[in-house]
Amino acid sequence: MSFSVYGIWISLLLIALCGVFFFFNKKPKFLVPISLLQKNIRRIYRILVVSLLVSVVLLPLRISFVSDKQILVQKDLPIQILLDVSLSMASNDLSPSRFVAAKTSLISLVRQLDWYYISLIAFSGKPFVYIPFSFSSSAIIAKLETMNLGDFPPVKDFLGTAIGDALLLGIQNLQQMFQQEIYKPWIVVLITDGDSNVWFDPVQIIAYYKKMNVPLFVLGVWQENFLIGRDTWNADIVTDINLPLLQQLADAAWWSFYRILNDQSFDEFFYQFSQNILDQQQTKIQNIYRELNDYLIYLLLASLLGVGAFIVASLLPQKKYNTKTTK
Repeated sequence: MSFSVYGIWISLLLIALCGVFFFFNKKPKFLVPISLLQKNIRRIYRILVVSLLVSVVLLPLRISFVSDKQILVQKDLPIQILLDVSLSMASNDLSPSRFVAAKTSLISLVRQLDWYYISLIAFSGKPFVYIPFSFSSSAIIAKLETMNLGDFPPVKDFLGTAIGDALLLGIQNLQQMFQQEIYKPWIVVLITDGDSNVWFDPVQIIAYYKKMNVPLFVLGVWQENFLIGRDTWNADIVTDINLPLLQQLADAAWWSFYRILNDQSFDEFFYQFSQNILDQQQTKIQNIYRELNDYLIYLLLASLLGVGAFIVASLLPQKKYNTKTTK
């Protein structure tokens, strides 16, 4: 409970006590018969003092107790997505394009894996973290929905397909996020439609995945030699996916290589992928604690006000009340 809420409750209690003291001063019998109050005045005062002492002693100890239990689903499996955003992903052999088909299925995956840590690295000539690790599905989906290939124009920095660099950044991003070099349950998904043609050799990088026992799922999008346009010299521009390389990466990481041959292939893979993760979810029982101070603060306040009221009353001129009843 925040301090502001405490302040509201304490203010309401003070207002109520002020009202009680006001009416008690006007009509002492409106709460309890005055004779009963006078007879037990010392006992009441003693109880208030003891309550004040107990609350003052226990308040600094921050004592808590179990009030209930709840079942928690452990969702501590970070998922790193590596998405190829090279120019060839604009090919329309998948409807409306390879990129849009992949993005739509990724949005569906994020919805199914709500509250899992997910990050997305976009790469072509250079990789970079496009969506940092987050468990907020709504934030990730909002970012994906606004993502388009126009964000990655075909300039020098975005030419090529740096699969090796993307794999390296993916494992570094996981290690940096979770602050450890040793293996923990991680999953990396590589989505590409090209061949590694710049910078690091992915075969060398995958050896690190194998050493750390990090699973890598490789998705090869569509087919090779697909015509996507013509250059300034009127020569054909075709896709050049390296299927043997992608198969080798998957085999080296002891996981699977998937061919994405139509629009439904993405959905089929990600549905099966998410179900496997959900099937392996573990649950644990967590205690819900309640702070004793939540109650002591009210006991302290009530006791303090009660003792103060008795002290003030003892300093005021005493009134004599006739407690005899007439027949």
